[in-house]
Amino acid sequence: MYHVTYSLTDGSVPMYCRETGFGFVDPASVSGKTDAEKAIRAGGWNLRRYCHINFSDSVCASPRGVFVTSPRNVAVFRADVPDFGTYRVRVELDAGSAVQNMSLFAGRRNLIRRGICVPAGESFSREFFVKVTPYIPALTAVPDTEAAVYISVTGEASGLSRIHIERADVPVLYVAGDSTVTDQNAPAPYYPYGSGCGWAQTLAQYFPSAAVCNFAHSGMTTNCFRDDGHWDILWQYLRPGDTVLIQFGHNDQKRRNLAAFGGYINNLRWYVKKIRERNAFPIICSPISRIPETDKDTGKPYSLLALHALAAGQAAEELQVSFIDLHDLTFRQWCRLGDAVHDYFNDGTHTNEYGGCLIAGIVAGEIRRQNILPAAALMAKSAGSVPAFTPDMDTKDIPAEPAGPGMFDIDLPYVDIKMSPQRAGIEKAFRGGLLDPCVMHLHPDDTLPRAQLLMVLFKALRLSGMRPYEGHFTDLGRYEWDSSYVQACLNEDLIDPETVTGDLFRPDAPLTCGEFASFAERGMVNVQMRAGISLDLAFARAVSDGVLPRTAKPSDPICRGDVYAGLARVMELLGTSRMALPADAEVHPVG
Repeated sequence: MYHVTYSLTDGSVPMYCRETGFGFVDPASVSGKTDAEKAIRAGGWNLRRYCHINFSDSVCASPRGVFVTSPRNVAVFRADVPDFGTYRVRVELDAGSAVQNMSLFAGRRNLIRRGICVPAGESFSREFFVKVTPYIPALTAVPDTEAAVYISVTGEASGLSRIHIERADVPVLYVAGDSTVTDQNAPAPYYPYGSGCGWAQTLAQYFPSAAVCNFAHSGMTTNCFRDDGHWDILWQYLRPGDTVLIQFGHNDQKRRNLAAFGGYINNLRWYVKKIRERNAFPIICSPISRIPETDKDTGKPYSLLALHALAAGQAAEELQVSFIDLHDLTFRQWCRLGDAVHDYFNDGTHTNEYGGCLIAGIVAGEIRRQNILPAAALMAKSAGSVPAFTPDMDTKDIPAEPAGPGMFDIDLPYVDIKMSPQRAGIEKAFRGGLLDPCVMHLHPDDTLPRAQLLMVLFKALRLSGMRPYEGHFTDLGRYEWDSSYVQACLNEDLIDPETVTGDLFRPDAPLTCGEFASFAERGMVNVQMRAGISLDLAFARAVSDGVLPRTAKPSDPICRGDVYAGLARVMELLGTSRMALPADAEVHPVG
């Protein structure tokens, strides 16, 4: 049985090295192509770009342990373990000075306990469990296969005196989902208000008798999570008696093939079936609500995710699966908060630490209220075991950071474009911000639905969508994701009447070369001239401009690779690649 104890009370700060296999990690020395890769090997943290403090100045050693020198500094301890599996961890702290508001994290910044206070001269101990598995960092297809336990602390006089790690066989609560759920890395020094946080990375504080293993990733749909290899890792380690929380929808709604009561609900059924094959327990969560928008016509708040929330509920009902209507619960919560809701978000979709903790509390509360087993039996017995955490408990004044490399400066992440004849054009489209850096498959040879083109087209033209949708076409709903782009197309005269059928836009029909040429060429002239560009003229111009291959035929479906290469050419002709993306630009437009 593996069992090791690290004592940190000899008055020195042991630095991690592979030879010893344990020690504190200097985030500035961690290697990786992206912040995500670096954070994986630094307990979920990245050093702030403006920060020039030497690691030796951020922590100090004493006979009581290793402590941070400032309340916002972060100390990260890494301990290599012999193999992947579940481990019991106990951390101990002998306080010299009074410890105030210490936060304890494990793994990829998974919150174990917040608000820890220890009087001077007294001690603190906490036991918890971690699941160590391979993990594919964001923006890459290559799994990180280093088996290690990470522990990090931050807060006034926070530190570590002793760490005990041993193998343990306990249930695991797995999580599958998207960026609203994922383990977000955060910059150090630590400011909760400005730190991104998926709600599942704060769940562990509610489950002292289980390990929480979060495989959620940014950009994921119910398809991508499976296609990009995340499900394979989860499936490899899933055991009878484990639980799997599932929350998708934010990115599914942007793909026409993953409509709420189409591909999306079918995939939920597939996940439930597979989980049950392992004699494990699925829990379906409807997607959290974004910050609600107000319908200008009705004056009522609305959510674009309502249909996917309904589909999630239907899947749970028909399959007799435990269901947490997280969309309804968060939508109502955001409406109650009013303007204060912005204090819980980094943007309209993604929560900061306060928002992540608030939602995790809602999820834990529902598991307890519904007595969802076996998860409910693994929760802390005391209802008040998790301290309050609200935005008025810390500063909202976050230090500005200098600009660094952007997500579109990385190597192309797509594993299916190496032999694509459009690779050069695809790379230009990627550098111009048109494509999703978080997915690993671009499907360059597949066709693109007509409506799904519009989100990428608008990024190329640097245009924004418009709401409310006024219902011109009867095959699009008022609150569908794509309807804002269709409304803007109508207002901007970007739609040739010959490409639609009466009051039908045909959003799911495969885009043809002629239709693509019409959208692209109309978009490159001012609005007064657009009506004069016929389909024939648009096609001839598109071929002449290099927007379409010379072998293209107007009635042929156009593949995604040609669309992205063509839009890269549109950006070149318009010079938009040097312009900022529109404010409503979506990071995950394709996949």
